[in-house]
Amino acid sequence: MNIDKEMKKNILTITYAGMILFIILYFSKVIDILSYIWQLFVPFIIGFGIAFVLNIIIHQLENTLYKNTKKNKRIFSFMTMFLLIIVFIGLICFIVGPELIHSIKMVMKQTPIAYENFIHFLKTNRNMLNGSFTNVIDSLISLDFDLSKIFSHIIENWKPLFNSGFSIITNTVSSLSSFFIGFVFSIYLLFFKETLSRQLKIASHALIGKEKTDKICRIIKLSSDTFTSFITCQCLEACILGTMFVISMFILQMPYALLMGIIIAITALIPVFGAFIGCFIGIIMIGIINPLQAVAFVILFLVLQQIEGNFIYPHVVGNSVGLPSIWVFVAVVIGGNLMGILGMFLFIPLTSIVYTLFKEYIKSKSIKS
Repeated sequence: MNIDKEMKKNILTITYAGMILFIILYFSKVIDILSYIWQLFVPFIIGFGIAFVLNIIIHQLENTLYKNTKKNKRIFSFMTMFLLIIVFIGLICFIVGPELIHSIKMVMKQTPIAYENFIHFLKTNRNMLNGSFTNVIDSLISLDFDLSKIFSHIIENWKPLFNSGFSIITNTVSSLSSFFIGFVFSIYLLFFKETLSRQLKIASHALIGKEKTDKICRIIKLSSDTFTSFITCQCLEACILGTMFVISMFILQMPYALLMGIIIAITALIPVFGAFIGCFIGIIMIGIINPLQAVAFVILFLVLQQIEGNFIYPHVVGNSVGLPSIWVFVAVVIGGNLMGILGMFLFIPLTSIVYTLFKEYIKSKSIKS
């Protein structure tokens, strides 16, 4: 018996050593193969992501609006969700679209005027603070951009710009096929998720046993609950913050109230740093029209951030991911460095899952000892 175990151990060791040697010798080919495999699975990964997000909405509809429906609950929920998405896209196109176009026109119209006023202010206050910034001010004045000519030149040459942009769009159209395949796959997952789950569980029982399967299922459930809670709460918190900005800016008669509320809501989806990105955009857009209102916007942002951080966020998001604030910051920084904005969003629930599993592991070890 010991001889058989020793032989299996030696075979495994030789196999692993052979695989590592093969990877070292043919590293570039291995990378090409892995890249090809990744491209094959990209549509299905996209589909899984779409299905996961849409399943949150469908699950809520099934448990609320169609709670008492006995037949075709999934179909009714899917159709309702699809209708809500169409309405949302329509609102974006017919409300945000015209507002965005108007804002761009206003920015292009007001930027040259704001720049001229800024240069005039520098010239009339060249010796402010006893001439401490004279050299800096002279450098800024010497730049002397003619923004009106720059904008006119851009408008006159819009065709080459459009053609280059169109070529970029044409080159990316191929990626839409991956999205379409992923969307079709997500629909299949949504309608047959219980069947697929049952089949995978049976196969797992047969291959690795019941105990390991139960552990895997528990990790999957923990991951699903954590991501669902985080996405739901983050979206709700962003909507509340955006609405607060729209109402406050309308009351204070600030420009771009609706557009800034939407920008703040979208950027607030990025944890920790997102709302500050929206604030920076707002300072530029409002400052071009009225610098004093830009200062008022910064004050408003700081006030609403305090209200949101101290009263709304703890109640809406709270401990949705069960992660201490220091680890939230670490997760955002690491995720941002590795995967950009998507990493900032994904690494908080991922870190929460690892944190929870590690905490349970340490707790089980303490009980055994």
